[in-house]
Amino acid sequence: MNTRFHDKIQRLGVLLAIATAFTALVAAPALGQDRPASSYYTPQVLQRMSDSWAARGGVLTNVPASSYYLPEQIEAMSQGWAARGGLLPASAKVTTGGDGFDWGDFGIGAAAMLGLVLLGGGLVAGAHYIRRDVRAQPAA
Repeated sequence: MNTRFHDKIQRLGVLLAIATAFTALVAAPALGQDRPASSYYTPQVLQRMSDSWAARGGVLTNVPASSYYLPEQIEAMSQGWAARGGLLPASAKVTTGGDGFDWGDFGIGAAAMLGLVLLGGGLVAGAHYIRRDVRAQPAA
């Protein structure tokens, strides 16, 4: 009876490991994509958040930006923030150097693998140390 239980636990562990690996493979591309804020929020909410940040900036400093930035710098900053917020027209593309190693994706992958290793180790340890039938040993 104990071996059947052990076999069931072992099969369940293997099934869970396969399901976890399959889920990680399927979900990984979806997690790596960035979506614009407009897909999460309505235009009214985005405008309210923008007004909130503008109000916080006005509370912290009463000096207008034009007093310590050149007009060219203000225009460059404005275009940079507009590009980050997705406010530029579709024809304007901001390119960044994407040839380097992406440490963010590496961290996500490393954390996922650590989780899988811990899960697998726990399942193996659980299957190994399950309760065994304790029977009286005959005296030799």
